[in-house]
Amino acid sequence: MMIQTRHNKDDFFLPDLGSGQSVFMLVLISELFVLVQVLALPGEVDFSWTRLAMLSLFVQWIVLSSSAFLYLARPFLKGLPTWQSVMISLLGVQIITLLLTLLSQALLSPVHFAPDWQQVNRNLLAALIISAMLLRYFYIQYEVNLQQQVIHNARLDSLQATMRPHFLFNSMNIIASLIRVNPEKAEQAVEDLSDLFRASLQNPGQNKSAVVPIQKEIQISESYLRIEQQRLGERLEVKWLVGELPHRLSIPPFTLQPLVENAVYHGIQPLEAGGCITISINIDQQMVQISVENPMPYTETISKGNQIALNNIRSRLAMLYGSKASLTTDIREHSGVKWYTAQVHYPCQWDNAVDLQI
Repeated sequence: MMIQTRHNKDDFFLPDLGSGQSVFMLVLISELFVLVQVLALPGEVDFSWTRLAMLSLFVQWIVLSSSAFLYLARPFLKGLPTWQSVMISLLGVQIITLLLTLLSQALLSPVHFAPDWQQVNRNLLAALIISAMLLRYFYIQYEVNLQQQVIHNARLDSLQATMRPHFLFNSMNIIASLIRVNPEKAEQAVEDLSDLFRASLQNPGQNKSAVVPIQKEIQISESYLRIEQQRLGERLEVKWLVGELPHRLSIPPFTLQPLVENAVYHGIQPLEAGGCITISINIDQQMVQISVENPMPYTETISKGNQIALNNIRSRLAMLYGSKASLTTDIREHSGVKWYTAQVHYPCQWDNAVDLQI
């Protein structure tokens, strides 16, 4: 049972019950409860479709009314301590159950109406138990999501703080060698290295579950590739196949650049003749599709470091999009060359930031 979304922008255990998925799940769960209750009647009582329909209507009435109450009260409940939010939620559901029970009794016996307090007490007890269980489930799911967020932040901190020492030394050596020979390229290399450092040293206090504009991730990858092209020269070729991307299309940070880095270190660098990295980005049926393809040596295996980077990306995609996102890899042979392909798929998401500067 999954009612709460995976990616909440507010800090509250009670999910948004106004979404279609949440309402559908609540209706389905309550209908299953009604069906079990009807089937659990004593054996001498015949099954009645009329009873099932009436009980379903009554329970759905309570469930939808309670969901509407929690949805409308959610902004107010967010500002209260958890125990107060729980008590108010339970009290609201109890009042709704009481009123609807009395109203249903009055509609069924409009002439000689007399409250059946035994039935009222049963309904109140059932509503209390079910609503308490659901609130407990929401709170446990909220705590699990918080723990996942902590792990997610720690992994992103690790990615941001990690810059290969030999890559830094090589970059500095490249800059030093270019200062006299080609000052313009040296200046470009310094700017590219600054971009990479700026991206890796972002404020740790920022919300790391947030996405960034995809153009920013592309710019970081381009900066990295320009530095590597200064080091590897003609051995490294890069081919970008980028379709028309919306201005506000977003991507989880440090998704594309680690894939490009793996392509350089585990694909192009070990090859004496080098090769071409092909990076394609497009949108198909509201899904962003990213592919990074590179040749690799026949003796090269998927290293542990490569797997750590891939697993980091997979965990962050799962954190943000659940099963809707994926990172897959494939090794194939074509024209006597061994090719490695990493593909990322995730739902389109729009970022509110308008500043695409790195």
